[in-house]
Amino acid sequence: MLNKVILIGRLTATPEMVKTPSDKNVTRCTVAVNRRFKSASGERDADFVPVVFWGKQADTLASYATKGSLLSIDGELRTRRYEKDGQTHYVTEVLGHGFQLLESRAQRAMRENTVADDLADLVLEEEELPF
Repeated sequence: MLNKVILIGRLTATPEMVKTPSDKNVTRCTVAVNRRFKSASGERDADFVPVVFWGKQADTLASYATKGSLLSIDGELRTRRYEKDGQTHYVTEVLGHGFQLLESRAQRAMRENTVADDLADLVLEEEELPF
C-alpha cells in the first residue's frame, strides 16, 4: 500500500513554528494549489491544502518560506478526529516529509515588489532617451 502526496503551490501565509509541550517543533501552513481544469466560468479554481511539518523540516520551513513562496511538498495524507464542545470534528491534512523552494531569492524579491524601488532609478525621462 502507498500513501504519497506531492503538491506544488504557494503558501497562503508566512508559516510560524511553535514548540509543543514535549519540546518538538511543529509548523502548520496552508498551500494554495491550482486545479488542473478551468471552471464553467473560465476561471481556474484553487484548493487550499493544510500541511504540517515536524522537527527540523518545521524549523527550516519557518526560517526560509514566506507568504506567496512557491513550494514543492512531498508527504502523506492523514486524517484525524477530535471532540470539542460535544461535537466530533474531522481533519484531513498532509503530513509533510520534505519540501523545496521553487523560486530564487531574486524571483521572490521581484514578486514582492521590493525591487520596485531599485527599478525606479532606471526610469528615464523623455529628454534622457538616446534616440
